[in-house]
Amino acid sequence: MSTHSDSDAYRLAEAFNYPFGELVTAYLTDAVIVSCCGFGVMHRHAKAEPSGRFQDGHRLRTSDILHAEQHGPYWALRTLSGSFYVIVSFHPHGGRQSLEAFLKLREQGVHPTPQRLQ
Repeated sequence: MSTHSDSDAYRLAEAFNYPFGELVTAYLTDAVIVSCCGFGVMHRHAKAEPSGRFQDGHRLRTSDILHAEQHGPYWALRTLSGSFYVIVSFHPHGGRQSLEAFLKLREQGVHPTPQRLQ
């Protein structure tokens, strides 16, 4: 499990109150994009279970990202599984650069991961 900084806590509080206009699957801090998937520390996952699955502070890997879009000050990821993840903060070592690389790659066209590997 991971802890977040005071600045992440402040940004999370702001993001929780931002009007995204749809159900947010989870909010991600320390986000980075690798191989067309998002990685980060999740908060307020819509499918959190009492058993601990999808609990705050756990790391998450999304399914393939179909679109990355900006909503006010936040970036959001729409995934192959239909999820809508909000990036609250990027990993300090290459997180934002990974988004820029992903956006350039999307312009060129990417092939999604085969379903059996998801």
